[in-house]
Amino acid sequence: MPENKSFPVTDAYESMFGSNAEEKEGFLPNILPLNLNKQLISSVMEKARKEKKWALAFVIGTKPCFYKFYGAITAANKLGIPNFIINSNQHYDDVLTRGLTEFNLQNQVACNLSIRGAQKSAELMMKVSWFAKHLKKNWNNVTVVPVVLGDTIMTAIVPAAWMFARVEKAIQSEAGLRSMAPEIMKRCTSVNVENFIERQFSGKWILLRNEPFPEQWDTYTSAAGSEFHFAPVELNKKHLLREGYPEKNIWVTGGVVVDALELKRKERPQKSIFDIYPQLEKGQWLRVDIHRRENLTPRRFKAIVGTIRDLVKKGHNVNFIEMSATRNALDFYKMRGVLEKLKGSRNFLHTNVWPEYGNVIEFFESKNCMAALTDSGGVQEELNLIGKACLTCRLSTDRPETVSEAKSNILVPPVSSDFMVRMIDHITKSQSLMKKMEKGRKLYGKNAGYRQMSIVSRLMKNNERPFKWAHEALGLWKEESKGVEYL
Repeated sequence: MPENKSFPVTDAYESMFGSNAEEKEGFLPNILPLNLNKQLISSVMEKARKEKKWALAFVIGTKPCFYKFYGAITAANKLGIPNFIINSNQHYDDVLTRGLTEFNLQNQVACNLSIRGAQKSAELMMKVSWFAKHLKKNWNNVTVVPVVLGDTIMTAIVPAAWMFARVEKAIQSEAGLRSMAPEIMKRCTSVNVENFIERQFSGKWILLRNEPFPEQWDTYTSAAGSEFHFAPVELNKKHLLREGYPEKNIWVTGGVVVDALELKRKERPQKSIFDIYPQLEKGQWLRVDIHRRENLTPRRFKAIVGTIRDLVKKGHNVNFIEMSATRNALDFYKMRGVLEKLKGSRNFLHTNVWPEYGNVIEFFESKNCMAALTDSGGVQEELNLIGKACLTCRLSTDRPETVSEAKSNILVPPVSSDFMVRMIDHITKSQSLMKKMEKGRKLYGKNAGYRQMSIVSRLMKNNERPFKWAHEALGLWKEESKGVEYL
């Protein structure tokens, strides 16, 4: 379908990856030192040595990791499993790190990696390897198992660095996320909206692991560096089995958002989102948050910005959340003026990222939230559990079960603003479809963190190890000493 709106669009490279002009000449970049809480590390490691348990290292990479790990960390503490947090600190401002204090995790950070800049993958490998060896040097007989989450760069790099440094693999939480697309996506602009939606709900789906980028690479690589896999739903387990991972090391434990979500549904945030943004109290709103790199490419970003503009002009209430990625893209493509012209409209609210997870859940649960237009994976899970319609601005999704099984989610691909507006108009104005989405089957269970940590307790009790040589995996013999692993 041709796009009939006109925006200035140039190459997306600098918007996504930075300008070469910003790079200083020189082979080695400046890096910040990592910081250790030596007292906490000593306390956790000595407890593990005394009680002959593993020490778990929960690896936090980005803003969502704080609340996604809340349940597992809380359960580990209750079950007496020694643990600490490795924090990448790549997102270091208050807005993106509020989860530390919101979930009372600040006193459990043992290692702050202080990651910065475009070189963060190489920096992570060096710093994590050093930390892994530091623990080995000082507590030689203690097994330390990283617990990685989701699909951030930490999820990919930490297991590799740890395995090479210590011959110990990781635990991957949220394992088996593999993107899929409904086959009808190939013809999305040549079929009518009703047929396109129905074929998403009941038609054939295919693997399409190109996106999200680079998160699909992160989660796929992470699985290879992990000994044990905690999958959210059965579909994730099937992906892992197809790829050759042993079934005895895969458990379906539910969605990692469920524990923090349940907590925030019970307690009120310190300040209501409706006190922060009183405009949201009037009417029902579509909350829009976009941050994926693929959605910053020229045609897609043009379609998304045009959709926001056209929805507002058609009378929809739109709350646009400006994330760091969209901020850069708006400026780079010189599209900020498009949104600036909407700011006088009563049905448009342009805000920065909401720091507190509790405010996001407060809004999603309210009568003022009609639906969300998002490219976030976690939001697809949250709205399924809350019972609100999710419109996913992607051509594929790593939560296809929310579409094909629960029918609480519909893909709205950013192929053009005309197409997106027609889809959103149709969905939001169809009472029967909205009710169907809101009543979709809840997929992600309860008490995921406790279920995961109960499995860890059982693994420790059975003297399992987070790495096996082939002769051990085949049950031929066990080495009397682990020393050979470090030769």
